[in-house]
Amino acid sequence: MSDKNANKSEKKPIFKKWWFWVIIVIVLVGIAGAAGGNNNEPTKVDSNTSSSEQKSEEKTDFAVGDVIAYDGKEITVVSVQRNYDSGNEYYKPESGKEFVKISIKIENKSDSKMSYNTYDWEIQDSDGDIQSADGGLQFTVDGALNSGDLAPGGKKSADLYFQVPSGDSNLVLHYKSSLWSDKTVNIKL
Repeated sequence: MSDKNANKSEKKPIFKKWWFWVIIVIVLVGIAGAAGGNNNEPTKVDSNTSSSEQKSEEKTDFAVGDVIAYDGKEITVVSVQRNYDSGNEYYKPESGKEFVKISIKIENKSDSKMSYNTYDWEIQDSDGDIQSADGGLQFTVDGALNSGDLAPGGKKSADLYFQVPSGDSNLVLHYKSSLWSDKTVNIKL
């Protein structure tokens, strides 16, 4: 009879073993932690509702005029001017290309300093060619976004300049807020 009892204790169902439940608890805690995570994802803020009614949805694709909110910071592409003329008779776009001036607004609604930089921005044309801002204009025209910091509550309005194929109607502006993150926001122009 003692042999029968010994065999029964060895053949306990797995859900009756203590280590099984420890593993289940660890997995559940891990899932809950991943789902709760921090919310550093860019979101679209509906400016037609009050702040208490604002609903935001996580997304990476935006349009001109959308407020892109993340980490207490807000960025808005205010306007796009095609065929921009800098007024400099010596600095003209390459053949078959045009200058595009993109006006942006940045607001730091967080409690910490926010850095901004021209190199956070790139433009993609319909062929998939991604380019940085045009250095000839970006660093010589008044009002251009360069680099700096915004204190908490600070605001900055500035312009970005790019050289793109003339008449390209599928331009997408890319914004990447950090060298340490692969997250990119896309604004259809």
